[in-house]
Amino acid sequence: MAALPDWLPAGPIELRACQLEHLDAVMAAIEMSHTELARWLPWADPMPSRQFERDFIIGNMASFDADEKWGYFLFEPETGELVGSSGLWRRGDGRFEIGYWVRSDRTGRGYATAAAGALTAAAFKYLPEAEWVVIRMDQANGPSAAVPPKLGYLLEGEDPVREVEAPGQTGQGWIWAKARCSPED
Repeated sequence: MAALPDWLPAGPIELRACQLEHLDAVMAAIEMSHTELARWLPWADPMPSRQFERDFIIGNMASFDADEKWGYFLFEPETGELVGSSGLWRRGDGRFEIGYWVRSDRTGRGYATAAAGALTAAAFKYLPEAEWVVIRMDQANGPSAAVPPKLGYLLEGEDPVREVEAPGQTGQGWIWAKARCSPED
């Protein structure tokens, strides 16, 4: 049994562990958001194939069960629509990392903040070895960089090993970190 639950409440959304039954919905969300996703995320350019996403989900399911990486899709409870994705994975030495993306027509609603907040709380609640949770992004990705400070993360510094892998990236990254012993916990 995985250390993290299959479902996490997150304010205006809920996080559900990646499952094959979500394939059609995630393909639709990626297609709808392709232009924006491809700007920041190398896996989105070119548009991922259905087989690629199927393999991605199967890999996420195995990693979830093995307690290596916990991948979730974001759903709006009132509409039932898949509106993004988020995950938590091990970085080593008590550090875990969070990543997220939100469907283009749902940005600006606090969904990324809600997802990252739920995963931060889950890391500290369910993973006793989690001492730090980090969020990294390119410095040019302003909307993504707005999330960590809302959750009490502190800017740790520049990401020294940042390759340009997508058109919107500059190669200059930020690393935000939150410690288990943060006063907000």
